[in-house]
Formats: sequence, structure tokens, C-alpha cells
Amino acid sequence: MKHVSIWLFISLFVALQSHAKSVVIPQQLLNHTDTYGNVSLRNSAELILPDPLVIKGNLNLENSQIRQLPNTLTVNGNLNLAYSDIEYLPAQLHIGGYLNLAHSKIAAISEGLQVQGDLSLMGTQLTKLPSHLYVGGDLYLANSSITELPEYLVVKGNIYLGGVTITYIPDQAQIDGTIFQ
Repeated sequence: MKHVSIWLFISLFVALQSHAKSVVIPQQLLNHTDTYGNVSLRNSAELILPDPLVIKGNLNLENSQIRQLPNTLTVNGNLNLAYSDIEYLPAQLHIGGYLNLAHSKIAAISEGLQVQGDLSLMGTQLTKLPSHLYVGGDLYLANSSITELPEYLVVKGNIYLGGVTITYIPDQAQIDGTIFQ
């Protein structure tokens, strides 16, 4: 009986370990960081990233199984979340470059998001953009379900619709470039 209970304990421990999320400590990120401060966790399993997290260069989480970003995230370069399992962006998010959410599982974007470069929402299930959205580059909406542009939208570049039909553009929207169908 004692051998059975030890075997059962070991089996449960191994099973729980295989389903637990790995917690990444900042020193472990060094294994994924290049000399320019870029961090790549592309195609990674589900992980818990340190909070707060500051990335000197780009952060690439493309096709990762990471579901949640740190509450406070600063990426001085680009943030690539394409094809990722991320559903929500953190409240305290600072991006110095572009934000790629193409084909991700993003469910909503919080009001007042500021992206200094391009913002790609291609192939997402989003139906609404937040008010006071700032995009310092181009906005890509192809294959999304967005039909209206939000109040107080600022896009310094172009908007690429890729077949999406926009039914409403508010008077307060500032689009410095061209809207391409």
C-alpha cells in the first residue's frame, strides 16, 4: 500500500508540473535576448512574464501560447503579438514602435492606446476600436469585423481596409494619410 501511495503522489506531481505555467524570471530572459535588447519568445509555451517588464528593443511573442502580458509593460521598439493567444493588452502599455496583433485572439483594446508606429489588426475578431486611439504610423484593418472608426482617432499615416467597409468616420477623427479600400 505504501508503494501505491508513493507512486500516486509522484504521478500527480508530474501531471501537475506538466500543466503548470512556467514563470520566467528576468535572468531567464537573457537566454532570449540579443545584443540590441530584442527579446524573442516566438513559438513559446504558456509562460508568466515578470511584472513590470521593460524591453530595450523589440518583443516578439508571435505564435506563442502566452495568454497574459505583465500589468506594466514597456517595449521601446516593436511589439509583435501576431498569431498569439493574447486577449487583452495591459493597462500600462508603452510601445515605441509598431504593434502587430494580426490574427491574434485579441478581444478588446483599452481606451487611449498609443502606438508610435503602425498598428495591425488584420484578421482579428475585434468589432470595435477604442476612442482616443493614437497610431503614429499606418492602421491595418483587413479581414477584421470593424465597421466604424472611433471618436477622436488619430492616425498619422494611412488606413488600409483590405475589403472592410467602414460605415462611420467621426468628425473628430484625424487621419493624415489616405484611406485605401
